[in-house]
Amino acid sequence: MSSSSNLSQSAYSPSDPETPQNSRLQNFDQSLSHGNIGHSIEQSIKNALKEIHQKRLQSLRKELDYLKGTEWKFDSDKGLSQ
Repeated sequence: MSSSSNLSQSAYSPSDPETPQNSRLQNFDQSLSHGNIGHSIEQSIKNALKEIHQKRLQSLRKELDYLKGTEWKFDSDKGLSQ
């Protein structure tokens, strides 16, 4: 029985000094209570989609530059005039 009472005394209590983990938990709790988490997630998604869009545009521009550079190799009038 004495070992179980030692365990309960060593358990976390709110009066323990603040550790980095406790601080993060408090910040998270405050974010939830103020509704910032939804806005934060929304903003992260918007930023990710914008980044994906920019990378796709760069890829398309690179492909277009390649096609313009190699256009001379192909006679585009042959297929259309016949």
